[in-house]
Amino acid sequence: MSVEIPARANPGPAFSPVKAILRHQSIIDQIMGLIDSGALQVGDKFPPERVLSERWQVSRPVLREAFRVLQSQGIVESRHGDGRYVRSTRALDANDVRRRHLIDRRESLLQIWEVRALLEVRAASLAAVNASEEQIQAIERPIIQMGEMAATDSRDTDLNMEIHAAVARASGNDYLAQMILKALEEYRALDFKDAVPIEEWKGLQEEHWPIAEAIRSRSSARAGDVMTRHFEDLKRALDKWSGPTN
Repeated sequence: MSVEIPARANPGPAFSPVKAILRHQSIIDQIMGLIDSGALQVGDKFPPERVLSERWQVSRPVLREAFRVLQSQGIVESRHGDGRYVRSTRALDANDVRRRHLIDRRESLLQIWEVRALLEVRAASLAAVNASEEQIQAIERPIIQMGEMAATDSRDTDLNMEIHAAVARASGNDYLAQMILKALEEYRALDFKDAVPIEEWKGLQEEHWPIAEAIRSRSSARAGDVMTRHFEDLKRALDKWSGPTN
């Protein structure tokens, strides 16, 4: 028999709109919070996608991605023609969730990074030659902001994207900048940052200062070198966290 979520677990007031930057992870966190509090229990049925999509203010693909992760962990089960149900109230294995997320996107991430590395290394080299003082400050500003924030808070912002976009614009080549901005949008959709442990994320963000410093010092070769190392470290992080799960 289908069991609708009872009054004690009414998702209307319990769920709140999801920030776009958090996407499916915010949905997962809210569901797990309701399970931890006892508001959702084994056997409870989730409302239809249309209802949840409206309440969370997200697209259905984002909603489905959240449920896909929860299903892979055995927390939720999908019954053909009958909706989704809470299957287990056990805690999520955060590391396992991260690895599965990266495994699913590994090939796409590698391909987009190949493109970004080719374009952004060149952009950094050109920025060291062509950037105006205002453009250099535009690169440094989000780096400073990130340094003043807790790593968990900075990961929930677009400051990382802003840094790379600022370097692209400072290159002085409008066509190159447009290609990089397009690649950054593709990268955003893959949610790499939400899948990496916070300490790993913090280390990767600290690598932006050497890039900015090389550009400010007008060292074209060094700017290209430090940007190359940044992308090599991104690749290492992917290799580390997308290994086989047990």
